[in-house]
Amino acid sequence: MKTIICHHCDMVSKVPKLKAGYAAKCIRCGRVIAKNSLCDPSGILALCIAALILLIPAFYFPLISIHLLGITEGANLLQGALMMTSNAPIVSFVVLFCAVIAPTLLILTITFSSACLTFNYHPPYLPKILKITRILIHWSMLEVYMVSLMVAIFKLMTYADLYLGAGFYFFGALLMLNMTILSNYNNHDYWERYIHG
Repeated sequence: MKTIICHHCDMVSKVPKLKAGYAAKCIRCGRVIAKNSLCDPSGILALCIAALILLIPAFYFPLISIHLLGITEGANLLQGALMMTSNAPIVSFVVLFCAVIAPTLLILTITFSSACLTFNYHPPYLPKILKITRILIHWSMLEVYMVSLMVAIFKLMTYADLYLGAGFYFFGALLMLNMTILSNYNNHDYWERYIHG
């Protein structure tokens, strides 16, 4: 059995061998300290490639179209963030960073590290990529954007006719893929594979 330190409360625990799909939790704070994901790096790489393919239509196709007073106007994710630049530049930047830049960079870094481990390639800068990935996980907020979009849709339904665009479905598929990737990705496991591989 190996020992591991909980990143939340610094409790040192012994981690038993875990079956695929199981996780070990800290006995003090209850946070997950280790997990044996169902997907290995090659599986996560496949999911990441699918997510990268969905990024462009999810960000550039219209999410919703609003029909009001005889005029129909569509907006995609990037337009929605950039429209706020003149009135609320800080909010615009936060939305752009958390809903577009951070998720894109996160998928790219996981793709790169998964490819390196899948093909047994260990470049000297891989540890930096793994550190960046760990930071980006906290800043990627596709699900928060989806919740806020759904709230906006329900509020606008009483004032105008709304039509879901192709971008909404691509964004939903991207969100599901992103959640699947993050639930199976284990930064600690990638470090172990890098050190011992």
